[in-house]
Amino acid sequence: MGCTTAKIAPQSPQPKEQQSYNDDDIDNIQDDSVFSPKNIAADDNIIANIPDKSDHVHIQVADSQAFNDSFVQQRQQAINNRSYQTTVQSWQPKSLQQLTELIDAFSKGKSLVDRHWIIFYWIACNIDYDTESYFSKNYKDQTAEGVFRFKKGVCAGYANLYKYLCDQLGVPCEIISGYAKGYGFDDRNGATPMETDHAWNAVEIDDHWYLMESTWGSGHLNDKKQYERELASYYFLPRPNEMIYHHLPEDPKWQLLKSPIKMEEYLQMPKLRPLYFDLKLELVNPRNKNVISLLPGKSYAMVLLRASRNVQLIADLEFNNEKIDGGNHIMFDVPKQLYRCYFAPKKVGQHKINIYGKEDASDKITYGGVLELTLDVKQLSKTAVSFPKTWDYFSNLHLQVISPQNTHVITLSNGISNTQILIRTPEDVELMGRLENEAKQKITGGHQIYYDRRKRIWRCDFAPDRDGFFEATIFAKKDL
Repeated sequence: MGCTTAKIAPQSPQPKEQQSYNDDDIDNIQDDSVFSPKNIAADDNIIANIPDKSDHVHIQVADSQAFNDSFVQQRQQAINNRSYQTTVQSWQPKSLQQLTELIDAFSKGKSLVDRHWIIFYWIACNIDYDTESYFSKNYKDQTAEGVFRFKKGVCAGYANLYKYLCDQLGVPCEIISGYAKGYGFDDRNGATPMETDHAWNAVEIDDHWYLMESTWGSGHLNDKKQYERELASYYFLPRPNEMIYHHLPEDPKWQLLKSPIKMEEYLQMPKLRPLYFDLKLELVNPRNKNVISLLPGKSYAMVLLRASRNVQLIADLEFNNEKIDGGNHIMFDVPKQLYRCYFAPKKVGQHKINIYGKEDASDKITYGGVLELTLDVKQLSKTAVSFPKTWDYFSNLHLQVISPQNTHVITLSNGISNTQILIRTPEDVELMGRLENEAKQKITGGHQIYYDRRKRIWRCDFAPDRDGFFEATIFAKKDL
């Protein structure tokens, strides 16, 4: 299992030139890494004293009984009902009237929650997002009849179709116009939108009002401007205090919040994804803001996320849509039960922070997005840092890189042909290594990993066979 990697290069800005360490060298190495206890304590003190100009926006639902235990259970049971899915998938209605008759007959005697799920699920399975209309701004027929006929539409079409089906079934439903942090939202560069750009629904169930987002529940646009159909049940009757992070109704009453927020607050709020709420994360820093700066006097920014230990997070830092190598590091602070997410830019300007997560016990291999932030860099620090790539094993096994510190690139020059990485581990952990060139070819005899029992430290030697960039990977395992 990989625990850390470092780049070995012929030259680099502010390189760490190294060779083997003697005993005196090791004794004199001071822990001045970003992750040292003294630096962590100093960073926490800085964050605690950052003035919160916006004050934390306290978001509460207006109807405290809407999401009672009974409703939450009904909602989940409807989503999990395989017979509903099988039946709906088997339908092949030739007309909108026939679809209405199928839904009406199948949903007789069922709860309103179940009836809404049947409508939601049919739309998600049968209606594609009309990317051609969206990007050309030449919108086709967005009536319920037009969307059914062409089996595609934009958000207005989805909302119109949902309301039409509800009306035919005698179920209360409204169309909401507003603003959404969907595809293209980042292109505004913080500018206040002049007109509404999205539509969704509100439905009444047992004297309580709920939101319904069938457009986002059916799929999404990828980075190639292509529509990918993907059922997202989160948007079936989502909680208003979560939806407000990415959906702002034009009419404040449809926020369904005790204290509606304003456009200015909405634009400042971070982009939180459904998985953020599913994993029960809490953004501690920055607090309810979507822009973060470097810590005062530091060359990096820090995002703090409170999470349970069974949640795994990874991240990346982008500049002009390119990921920054060595630009991020995540570690879990066990005593405080939160993730410390470090981001080290290399240029002045606006960067994009992406954080992804998953449950430790999940069968899913891939991580899902949980939040996006903007890192606004006005001026770089004179002392640059970068981070070697690490995996969960690194923190789980309590490993510590003694040297080099605060860099992911090691430069060999002036006739030096090898370098040494020092790592401290618990006694029951064994390390191994690998050295590869840019073509991912292993370098035979290019590494030697051994344990210095006298200094209680692992010495990881790497010797490239020529000039160029190489990747040194160190693996760890626990002795049985």
